[in-house]
Amino acid sequence: MVDQKIITQITELLLARITSEDQEIGRLLVQDKYDFMDSRISYWAIKEKLRDLKETTVTDLENYSHLEIKLTFAPRAFFEDVLIGKNVPFWQVATVMRLLQSSDIVYDPRGKIDEWKAQADNVSWSSEIIELKKDTTRMLLDRVKNRIQEDMIADALIWLIKAAEEAICVPLMTQNAFILGTAPFLLDSIRNADVTLYDFFHSLLRISQFNPDLLLKARQELELLADRLYQQHLRTDREMWILSAFVSINESERRLNQSLSSKTVDDAMSPSSRLFETAIGELWQAYFLVAQSPRTEVKLDPWVVASFWKWFGGDEINEEWLTEKMGFIRSLVNA
Repeated sequence: MVDQKIITQITELLLARITSEDQEIGRLLVQDKYDFMDSRISYWAIKEKLRDLKETTVTDLENYSHLEIKLTFAPRAFFEDVLIGKNVPFWQVATVMRLLQSSDIVYDPRGKIDEWKAQADNVSWSSEIIELKKDTTRMLLDRVKNRIQEDMIADALIWLIKAAEEAICVPLMTQNAFILGTAPFLLDSIRNADVTLYDFFHSLLRISQFNPDLLLKARQELELLADRLYQQHLRTDREMWILSAFVSINESERRLNQSLSSKTVDDAMSPSSRLFETAIGELWQAYFLVAQSPRTEVKLDPWVVASFWKWFGGDEINEEWLTEKMGFIRSLVNA
């Protein structure tokens, strides 16, 4: 837990480093509702002439070396393209809106970030992006069907969960929800908003069959597997997939530790339970990323699929079970 005074001190130290050459438009302090449970502090800095997103860890603040200080640099267009309604990727819209709605402005010399926050109130999901979500869901369901026909049940389950992620976004997007994206964000979005969707996704992620020890073992197994595969696939299309997976692996560990240290009662809606679910969602995300094997005939790595099935599979998962779930997912995009 980081004291607010310390966060203020660190913020002032980092802001003092900004020079005119940086051409920084503004900076946000990202306020996760569970950040008070550990020692992470996260900022987003928006720059005038930057090409890509870049995340770094601040390590040269001597008096605060015990804290994890994350700083993500973003180009101005990353935010403005969303606000003016450009046809940009789904994750970009969700990320920008999440940041503008839930972060604190700590640097805004020209009032630009404050202006963006006001503009965000009038942003809505474009029909093009919603239709793309529907098309992606249908494509993934076709992949599930093909894997079933090939008797590749574990592969089919992976594509089924991914199809569910895409489909669940559709009814939420029509309600103009923006806290969307990976499994953890979806769980948070539907936990209170739609019990039916929550129960469905909860069951797909097999959350009820996990406990902290099993989750720890599953994460450790995947981490070892991911490290070995990363060494084998350096400078290939697969390298970035695996690197991205390590972000989710680390986040799963962080959320599990927060869950275990949280003082709570045995309540499904308690912070501890929510954090535990988030840890499982991050583990699923990591498995999906590590399993990807682009430019090969086998779309998912068999070794990763086998590990995934060990933790997320079950005796009841068969063609009939998968077909039933596919029907529900299809109903979300055809409504």
